[in-house]
Amino acid sequence: MFTSWSTTFKQSKVITEVTESEEIDRAVLETAKAFGALNLPTGTYNSSTQLGTWTGAYTGGAWTTGGTAYYSFNGTQLSSSTGAYFSVTVTITDSNVQAGTGTTYTIQNSSLRSIVVTTSRYSDSTVILPMATSIIAGGM
Repeated sequence: MFTSWSTTFKQSKVITEVTESEEIDRAVLETAKAFGALNLPTGTYNSSTQLGTWTGAYTGGAWTTGGTAYYSFNGTQLSSSTGAYFSVTVTITDSNVQAGTGTTYTIQNSSLRSIVVTTSRYSDSTVILPMATSIIAGGM
């Protein structure tokens, strides 16, 4: 009987993890869409792939390059990793950009910005749920 209860409890926890991860990912993606394609950060341009890539997180109301956001089990963003259950990172990959000097680039109206938000379990770095969307500065 205990084995049956234990199995049910573990399955319930996994479902809750996925549900919370989905809510966190969706909130970050909606924030990115609200900022708009022209107001999201740009990263490093790779002339071989002709893509720009930025990695970081949305923390404290700002996009933080190279950062990680931390959340409690109930989906509340924390100011540090203390008490964190989830860690969240964002990767923005830009195509059809205007290459600049060195590794810089500029977003154009036709640039496609693909945003991937990845929520992981903080304790063991297991990816729970990645979620993605694409936006373009010039609209559809």
